[in-house]
Amino acid sequence: IVGLAMLPWHNSEEALAELDRVSQLPGFRGVYSETRIDMQRELDDESLYPVYERLEDLGWAVFLHPVHIVEPERLQKYFLGNLIGNPVDTGIAAAHLIFGGILDRYPLLEFCLPHAGGIFPILFGRMSRGWEMKKGGLKGEGKGPREYLRRFHYDTIAHSEEVFSFLADLVGPDRILMGSDYCFDLGYERPVEVVTSHPNLDEDAKTLILGGNAKRLLGI
Repeated sequence: IVGLAMLPWHNSEEALAELDRVSQLPGFRGVYSETRIDMQRELDDESLYPVYERLEDLGWAVFLHPVHIVEPERLQKYFLGNLIGNPVDTGIAAAHLIFGGILDRYPLLEFCLPHAGGIFPILFGRMSRGWEMKKGGLKGEGKGPREYLRRFHYDTIAHSEEVFSFLADLVGPDRILMGSDYCFDLGYERPVEVVTSHPNLDEDAKTLILGGNAKRLLGI
């Protein structure tokens, strides 16, 4: 069993000190971050650069998950904060990492997107069009969001065989990690079976998703 460290992202100096501490402890192989910091800063904020640099040097991945979603007042009914808010915020985080140039600045730093990538895999074409038009003062140096699809890892929490198949075809099974979403309301009770019973995945793909990719990403 290995774990992910939680850092005080709101203060870069404290985050670096904690990262130095936990990197010397056994069993840690990455860090967790919410999809925006203290409800004010996005993941492309310059204050986070030193932390990203240290993580890249360590070879540790960043696993994302929303905490404070966008426009929660509109999503109070019908459990929409989880059903819609979480995957939307996941996509917003991916967009900031791409358009803000973080993936260019730290080419070896890995990020894992929850909720099968949220809205990002669906909207990467629209984001690419915005990239081509050079809207919004983007800082990225690459060829656009399509080129960054495989810079992320994704979990299996799609709640749809069709969406899972789409993601595997789009990014490749070597970029997908088995997820459970434990202990939240929408978590899978049998996350392994979500993979093993999927009709469109071959045995090699299932082996990668069930553990091979995680071992590589976490350095196990």
